[in-house]
Amino acid sequence: MPAGQILLAGKAIRLHGAINDPDFRTQRVLSTDPWDYVSLWLRRHHKNESLFFWEQAKHFFAASSTLPPLAAPLTNYYSLLNATKALLTAKGQKFSDLHGIKGGADLGHKSLANEFIDFKGGGILPALCAYLDEPDNAGKKISLKDIFWQMPFIHRAFRLTYRSSTELFIPLTTHRFMRIDGSKDAWFEADIDLKYVNAQTKKTIGSGYELIQLPETQRKQFIIRRKKRFSWSGRDLAEGIPALKQYHKEIRKKVVPIFAAENRWYLKKSVAGHEQFNNSQLTLIFAAMHRLSELSRYDPMNFSKHFGVSHNWLLSEFIKTAPSQFIFGIASEITGHEFIIPDAF
Repeated sequence: MPAGQILLAGKAIRLHGAINDPDFRTQRVLSTDPWDYVSLWLRRHHKNESLFFWEQAKHFFAASSTLPPLAAPLTNYYSLLNATKALLTAKGQKFSDLHGIKGGADLGHKSLANEFIDFKGGGILPALCAYLDEPDNAGKKISLKDIFWQMPFIHRAFRLTYRSSTELFIPLTTHRFMRIDGSKDAWFEADIDLKYVNAQTKKTIGSGYELIQLPETQRKQFIIRRKKRFSWSGRDLAEGIPALKQYHKEIRKKVVPIFAAENRWYLKKSVAGHEQFNNSQLTLIFAAMHRLSELSRYDPMNFSKHFGVSHNWLLSEFIKTAPSQFIFGIASEITGHEFIIPDAF
């Protein structure tokens, strides 16, 4: 049956940077950084305590830009920590002053595989997980190498560092929410480039999605479509928007962004033999930066040895790029708005 894109206020609905409560009605925010916009939003909504934490996050973020990679993780982490507090405070999510995470190192040579993170059951990171409705991983340990593998914004650097590693992400060239004409039956689908389609693709996209080959007359020959549907009439928005938000939240467990000039989206594959945490990039970045901040603060001599081995470039790329990715994500969660970086930047 014929199908068309879902529209809201005359505009096609797109994937959104916010996980928990995206505002699909408002225009996207075009900004080189989200600091001033979020501060204005918090003032307008009388979120004074949250504004204090947000401004603290901004100061630590600025300080980090002047520091070398060996020292920057400490101030980076306090920027992420305060930004998380700003979100939790703005949304009324209770949290304790515990960080909710602790790191350590296994014996052996200096490697990201030997640096691990131990997730706790209470504190700021578990509160963030609770707000995002994702597992807090209490009692689990994961290595920095495994966490870095699951981050799209450094995935190319990861695979150049670990040349035998498995590709985890499928880039989505375009995406949309569709509905069968004359019905409420709606779903998410995305185009993918032919070069990412092989004999294993159907297995690796996971049980919740399906790979569909279109007729050869169409320029885009393959799409990935979510099997689960949701109800959308286009008229009863009081029912349709909550259903869309819940459906979108479920999508975001597998589909993750890189915040950029035009936010780029990737489907996380299911790869056998690898532990994959069902957590957002916000949680993973927070956890990884916490471990690096411990090393920077308490064991800088040993931390410096990580910059003299093969993964030094990957580590530096994470330290430089992760804070901005995190802050854009938190800004979307606080305001519900989608942030786009101008092309000139």
